[in-house]
Amino acid sequence: MGETGVINVGVLSTAFGGPYFGELMAGMAKELSLAGGKLIAIQTVDAGTVEQDFPERPPFAHRVAWDYVGGFVVFLNGVSIDYLQAARDSGRAVVVISDVPPGFDCPVILPDNFSGTRAATQHLIDHGHTRIGYVGFPGQADVTERLQAYRETMADNGLTPDPDLLFAVDDMQEPSGERAVRLMLQRGMPATAVLTGNDRNAVGLIRALTNAGLELPGDLAVIGFDDTDAGARLTPSLTSVRQPLEDIGALAVRMLVRMRNGEEVEDGIHVIPTSLTIRESCGCAGLLRITAKQFKPRDAAGNGVEQISSLPTLLETWHARSRYLSHPIDFGGPAAGIDDALMSALAETKGLAGSVLRRTLAPLTGVLADNDSFAEIVGLIRQHARQMQVDAGLDRDVDATRRIQGCLQDIFLLLAQGQTTRLAMRAKSMMSSLATQYSISLQLLRSQEKDPRSLDWLEATDVRMGCLGLWPEREPSSGTKDALHIVGRFDREQGQAARENEEVRLTAFPPPGLVSLAEIAADQMVYIAHLKVGPGDWGMLAVVAPIQAYVPEGRETMNQWAALLSVALEHEALLKTMREQEEHLRRAALYDELTGLPNRAHFRTRLTSAIARANRRSDYRYAVLMLDLDGFKIVNDSLGHLAGDRLLQQVATRLITTLRSLDTAARFGGDEFAILLEEITEDNGPVILAERLQRALSQPHRLGDTDVVVSVSIGITIGTPEYHDTETMMRDADVAMYHAKTHGKRSHAIFDPAMHGVATARLTIENDLRKALDNRELVLFYQPIVDLRTLTVSGAEALIRWRHPTRGLVPPNEFLPVAEESGLSLSIGTWVLGEACRQMHEWGLHRSDARPFMLSVNVSNRQFWQSGLIEDVENNLRVHGLGPDRLAIEITEGVIMDDVKVASSALSGLRTLGVQVHIDDFGTGYSSLEALHDLAIDAFKIDRSFISRIGTGQRSKELVSTIVTMGRNLELDVIAEGIETKEELGFVRRLGCAYGQGYLFSRPVPAAEFSAINEL
Repeated sequence: MGETGVINVGVLSTAFGGPYFGELMAGMAKELSLAGGKLIAIQTVDAGTVEQDFPERPPFAHRVAWDYVGGFVVFLNGVSIDYLQAARDSGRAVVVISDVPPGFDCPVILPDNFSGTRAATQHLIDHGHTRIGYVGFPGQADVTERLQAYRETMADNGLTPDPDLLFAVDDMQEPSGERAVRLMLQRGMPATAVLTGNDRNAVGLIRALTNAGLELPGDLAVIGFDDTDAGARLTPSLTSVRQPLEDIGALAVRMLVRMRNGEEVEDGIHVIPTSLTIRESCGCAGLLRITAKQFKPRDAAGNGVEQISSLPTLLETWHARSRYLSHPIDFGGPAAGIDDALMSALAETKGLAGSVLRRTLAPLTGVLADNDSFAEIVGLIRQHARQMQVDAGLDRDVDATRRIQGCLQDIFLLLAQGQTTRLAMRAKSMMSSLATQYSISLQLLRSQEKDPRSLDWLEATDVRMGCLGLWPEREPSSGTKDALHIVGRFDREQGQAARENEEVRLTAFPPPGLVSLAEIAADQMVYIAHLKVGPGDWGMLAVVAPIQAYVPEGRETMNQWAALLSVALEHEALLKTMREQEEHLRRAALYDELTGLPNRAHFRTRLTSAIARANRRSDYRYAVLMLDLDGFKIVNDSLGHLAGDRLLQQVATRLITTLRSLDTAARFGGDEFAILLEEITEDNGPVILAERLQRALSQPHRLGDTDVVVSVSIGITIGTPEYHDTETMMRDADVAMYHAKTHGKRSHAIFDPAMHGVATARLTIENDLRKALDNRELVLFYQPIVDLRTLTVSGAEALIRWRHPTRGLVPPNEFLPVAEESGLSLSIGTWVLGEACRQMHEWGLHRSDARPFMLSVNVSNRQFWQSGLIEDVENNLRVHGLGPDRLAIEITEGVIMDDVKVASSALSGLRTLGVQVHIDDFGTGYSSLEALHDLAIDAFKIDRSFISRIGTGQRSKELVSTIVTMGRNLELDVIAEGIETKEELGFVRRLGCAYGQGYLFSRPVPAAEFSAINEL
């Protein structure tokens, strides 16, 4: 915050460019040069914002540079009330210029809108105008006060303001003045004179009136407010109320210094007087209003009737009250030169040479900023020359008058030449600024060629030092951020390189070394721009640069740099995003997103290279392995797709770790993987790899808190000269893989051409099976289940058959595996369940009061694991009026053992409905005892493979005896399947087996035939 007695002033504003803000900054700079502080200008709106009025306070919340700032000056409504409150709560004084912040008490400096506007209104009335209008933006507090002063002055003169003469506009810019003219013309030009809220409105208004063919001020007299250069240069030149902006800026700094030193500064409004600058637009003569004045000779003491000051005094007095403050100027040299020229003219002697006099007048031409100042200086010199002629007693000498007039003409021409030179230099400066802006624009808009964060582009400017800080992470929401990463520096003298990602607190940005260089005596300030354009918010740019208070393009260029830098950063981010998207698309085109393995297209490319390599090298051998996970669909259906994805990722990892670096593993989609095995050195190398993969993949996979075991079926194609394209080789490996699946899980097979016939037959079955459901070709046969204690029918098992239109009755072992692999088993199983329940109702066995009878329905792997099984059972019981005690659901032991924990939950749901659960093919699985212990089941069926071997050996008898005894001990019903002989029947009856089924009793028969045997 600075040393004791020294205050650094932070200026908060929506803009700093243009004469209004420039003159405020000039006054502040002059006062700060005395106080020894720094000027830190902080723009509070998006970079690049120009000529815009803000009815609402900008939501700027960033406490940038607070570590250096001892007090804030706020221009207009440049920041929110919350920001002002936070500043004051932190111990920093606040002064506001030209705005009264609601609910916040602090010193407020306002131009005296009333006195200036009263003088302007009265001036027009004195010209004889009675229909005086007003054009202004009522959303601005100053304009509201000026409008009130206009009304009061009209009333004081007995004039009532006509509402039709009030033209409210949307802002304080030139286009609004033009829009006001359109309203005037629509109303038939009801006014003869008009006041405007500010000079910008007036400039737009005069331009539009001139374009409409009106003569000013004859058709309409105009007076503005602000007294800007733009208005003074108009034709007619604009009469305007002058705000003492330099005095306002200086007073704001003095107040902060006093508050910093512990002095009390009263809160509330502090008014600075305004004055009327009369030119031509009001109807006056303007620059031509200089009138001749009668002078009398001075007495011996140098005194005339009126005391006339010396020329240096006249010039110093004029400069002191001029609207442009600057460093003190010694007018002694120019005054002496003018006196010498005038004395030589009176004495008819040779004076200073023209070039010498021009150099002598240089300090004077340096302060001739505009036409008004030139006219005033001309008047002062003319007045001084007249007095010299009177003092010499030559006031009536015609020749002396002619010589004086000639000399004055020469002096005025030299002054005009100097002013023209100065204006040319200003134009050159502006052109240079435009050229610099163009150069910077090209550099920043070519951010793809060079990183704009380096700030090297500042080399083309007059910036002494710059620093770029970006937010640590780019957030879409506009909240208060407290740190910046310094990613770029510029130092014209030291050439200091950037230190990437040096993090600093926002309150300590910019670095102290930059702030220390902002020497007011050298016309230097710190300018901080918020690098935000629209939704893109990047951070802050700070530079040490000239204040250039009276240069038209001064300070605004920095605002434009910040906007261009913001756009460049946005462009850079867009390019980065595009590159990332391009890389993502490239990877998506070549790699599987889930596992990161090459995809089918990439695999085909590598396989194409392998085929080509084999054609070139006789010693090169390769093979393709197609892998399909056994049991993956169960994991997906039972644990969800997220678990399935994790399983696929683990499988991919195991594939990579099992393979050599020169081999390729790919994922084609779903649970299908492929491997390109290259540089094979052993004949059985592919088979060895297949077995190694089966061992690796069959190890348990940890998915959350569940261990899952899957196996893999593998088809192998060995590369031979007959393979010329990838599709053929991959197709053959796929055929071999499906062939391996027909031999059970965890199998592998090497492709043989004979497999094509099997694959073709399988495809034909799948296509015909899809039509079978719609064509009602599927039917149910029923095989009785007999109570072995009474040899009576106690139930039946529903078994599906397919009446093919050309092949006749197709056995289930030919089409059910195809249905399971193709996904058709789900719809087929749903149909079987519904048809079986319907048949029970048709037989009249659905009611609980009917004779005891239970129908067993098989449920496939896929049907069990899909989530709708329980709902399907419940719905069919309700639709067909079937008692739950009449239905048993048969599930193979292998299905359950895929995930005992999840299966237990599903079986419990079925038991809750009241239906029975039977384990089919019991004894063929590998965890039968675990199943019996953990699962809620009612019966198990001894697989027919055990029953059929009863007569062939004692070991089979012992095994069946053990199973039956175990069932009785667990109080589970035991059903013996496949009883075909009386010997087998007698054996299981002697063991105490309660139920049985088989060809000895009946083959599976259609529903109509089943009624005939239902009485056994």
